[in-house]
Amino acid sequence: MNETGQVHFSARGLTKIYGQGSRQVEVFRDINLELARGDMVAITGASGTGKSTLLYLLGTLDRPNSGQLFYKNSNIFDLDDEGLAAFRNKTIGFVFQFHHLLPEFSALENTIMPGFISGRDKKELTSQGLELLDRVGLAHRVEHRVGELSGGEQQRVALARAIIMKPDLLLADEPTGNLDPKTGEKVFDLILEMNKDFGLTTVMVTHNYALASRMDRSLTLHNGILCQ
Repeated sequence: MNETGQVHFSARGLTKIYGQGSRQVEVFRDINLELARGDMVAITGASGTGKSTLLYLLGTLDRPNSGQLFYKNSNIFDLDDEGLAAFRNKTIGFVFQFHHLLPEFSALENTIMPGFISGRDKKELTSQGLELLDRVGLAHRVEHRVGELSGGEQQRVALARAIIMKPDLLLADEPTGNLDPKTGEKVFDLILEMNKDFGLTTVMVTHNYALASRMDRSLTLHNGILCQ
């Protein structure tokens, strides 16, 4: 945790189990994690250990079987599904291995989509979206549709979209996994830059140990345990 940071997000006793009876599979149990504002934390581990599942719980895309996720001293999982969706939209940004951009929309329209969903002013959103796309090196591609962008450009749009709402938490699931090493390095460098400039609390799941070593902390999920 950053020396100057205070606990911002706190996961306590997160447990996730799939199936029932003899088909029950315990992914992990009693996961605890504290995140300060501006933290950069990598989560590594072998395929199938539950890294993405943990990220989805931290992002409230799924609910745990037990455990709590505190944000500013409130347990987020006390919210109903509608409340969780509103919390996600305003507080959490996501970057996945596959960009999940909408192909019928331009780079700019994809970037500002979360703002549209929350009902923010279009003029203000457009201005912020143009600024973000400029910062990720895509000022000349704002009107291009997804199919006209390279893989690296698509992921940079996804990053701009993830931070358009100025979230407190950025969650990245293998954000460079679908890119060649050079392009992946550029995307990762942008994540570092956004973390520093916006004070984002950042958690990244990755198989790339070289990138993980550049984060503030690198944790490993092994046999259901999150360890140093």
